[in-house]
This record gives sequence, C-alpha cells and structure tokens, in this order.
Amino acid sequence: MLLTLLNFQYTKSNPGGEDFLINWSATRGFMTQGLSPYGSEASQSIQDELNLHEITRTLENPKFSMPLYGMLIFSPFALIADFEIARAVWMTFLEISLIAIIILSMHLTYWKINPILLTSLFLFGLFGFHGIMPLLDGSLSIPITLMTLGILITIHNKQDEAAGLMIAFTTMLPVPIGLFLIFVLVWVIATRRGKIIAWFLATFSLLLGFSFAVIPSWLIQFLTNMIGAYRELDSASPGGILINRWGAVGERFAIGISIVIGLILVFEWWQAVKGGQKRFIWTALLTLALGTWSGIKTSPLNYVLLYPALIMGLELLFERWKNKANGTILIILVVLFLGSWSIFLLTMSASFQTGVSSFLFIPLPITTIVLLYWSKWWVVKSNSVDLKTTLINLK
Repeated sequence: MLLTLLNFQYTKSNPGGEDFLINWSATRGFMTQGLSPYGSEASQSIQDELNLHEITRTLENPKFSMPLYGMLIFSPFALIADFEIARAVWMTFLEISLIAIIILSMHLTYWKINPILLTSLFLFGLFGFHGIMPLLDGSLSIPITLMTLGILITIHNKQDEAAGLMIAFTTMLPVPIGLFLIFVLVWVIATRRGKIIAWFLATFSLLLGFSFAVIPSWLIQFLTNMIGAYRELDSASPGGILINRWGAVGERFAIGISIVIGLILVFEWWQAVKGGQKRFIWTALLTLALGTWSGIKTSPLNYVLLYPALIMGLELLFERWKNKANGTILIILVVLFLGSWSIFLLTMSASFQTGVSSFLFIPLPITTIVLLYWSKWWVVKSNSVDLKTTLINLK
C-alpha cells in the first residue's frame, strides 16, 4: 500500500507510462464502451489520453498491438478510471515482479550469494537502466520475463501443467520472445513432454476461442496493428543501425549477422535436444540473448528479458572462481550500470526513442552472450558444475 502511494505521488508529477497507457486505454474502451481495441475509435482515444497526460510519443500512430487475450492481464487495472492511479498500481505490480525476477534468477542455479553481491545485484536490477526504464514506461516485458522464468522452473520440476499454461500466456508478447517460445516448443516436442504440449494447446485454444467469440475478426485487426507498429520501429535492431549508417554495405553486414545468429541457434537447439535439461535451460537463456542481435526489431526497454541469462552467467563465473570472482562480478555490474545510464544520458534528446535506439544494443546483450558462452565451456567440459542438480526444486 505504501509503495503504491509513493508511486502515485510520482505519477502525479511525472508524465510517462506510454506503453501501459496504450494497453490500459484500449482495454478500458473495450470494457466500458464495447470498442474494438484495434479500431480507429480506440486509437483516437489512446492519442487523446497521451495528449491529456502530456506523454511524449515514441510511435507516430500508437495502437493496441497485442493479441486480444492480452487484455486479460490489463483488465483489473482498466477498472480504475483515473490513469495516474492505474499507472501507480501497475508500477507496484512491476516492482514486485522485478524483485521476483532477481530472486528466481538467483535460485535458478541456487546461487548462495554473499550480502555485498546480493545488494549489488538488487541495485543493478532495480535501478539500472534496463530495470528503471521499462518500469517507468509500464512495459509488459517485466511480467513476461517473470513468466519465462516460470516456464524454465516448472519444466525442470516436471510441473508440466503449469509450464504449458504459462507458455500459452507468454504468446501475448510474441515479438521479443518469439525465438524463445519456438525453441521451448521444439524442445518439448523433441523430448516428448506430452503433458506440456497438451496443456499448452488446450490453454492456447481457449485463449483463441475467447478472442474469436468476442471479436470474430480480431486476428486480422491484430496482425494489421502489430505489423504497423513493427514497421514504425525504425533502426530498432543492431542490423537496422548498420543499414542506416552505412547503407548497402551496412545491409550486407546486417544480413551476415542474422545468418550467423540463425546458424548458431540451429546448432545450439540441436545440441540442447540431445543434452537434457542442463543444456535446455542454458540454451533457452542464450536464445533470449542472441535474439536481440538476430535482426528482429525490438527496443532496449525489453532487455529486462536478459536478466535471468546475465545472472546465470555471473553465477557460473562464481561457481568456477568461488570468492575470487566477487571482484570481477562487482566490476561487471558497475560497468553495465554506469555504462548503460551514461549512454542513455549522453544520447538523450527531445525524442525519447533517440536515447534508447543506438549504442544500448551493445552492453547488456554482448556481456550476457560472452558470459553464457564462457559458462558453456565450463558446464560442458567440467564435471564441477551440474545445473541439473543445483537447480532449486519449487515443488
């Protein structure tokens, strides 16, 4: 309650929360007026709300671009008529989710962390650029990150019903975690985890059935809005930046990067299918990290998705070097913390998107990928680390 009050004091004097406003407004319009969240009236209402609350737009035509069943997560907040109060409550939900992400990420490999590193990790996770900015924007990427962790933990613990259900619900944010979902489904099918497949199909069918029952033409409207929003993400990938800066030469480099990333993912997925759950979890987290450089457009505001992968890489560094790794881990966290904020502040301009669309594609993804590949050698070549036995059991 106190946290929500503090958030409300913040929202009253600090405009923001564009991502949340778009989804809140579209969901509220549907619930109170029966408006299609994809229609022109809903889009106009979103723009009116943005103007009313003096929120800077990052998209020229902001529209609801989620599957219709995505409204389910926003419907409790859409019952609140006042946007500032609704935003404050949503921020509280995101803050609790961020704390849970950090805790579950540490428990994913059962990291017995000392107080100094624990404090540093929480400061980085909660107040670093990739924690604060999606929080202030009201991004759905935070709860989706929590669900991806839930998927990994429930699959490991053979809680197949819960795993299938969560896989279905994470499809509400298909672009940033699309590769992750494809890999998880490929692995589940290849390893014959039939109960997960059954629960995923049953839940996903119910979500689709609900959506078609409410708005029969929702799928076409959703795809139209999603593609339109995706096209507006100018240079929202490392490859896009190369193309903008170096033209045809940059385009060749961008295509080359995408091909290399694609080949790496195919190889790692194939290895994961043969390698059991240990390789499955490592590969799932690697897929999230490599996906940021695959050519799929996304924003660094979604890089909170990389928190579990970063923490796993740091934990495996600690597993190998023990207390000698403490200083290195602190340096990595401090450099990432200061580096990301410095890049943002130095590149920030009147256009909010300008501050998050260039060099921020580099620090967290590259650090995470390097740590994971270093840990791959350690996990595969050494018998001292066995994720299969150190993963916590939440049963």
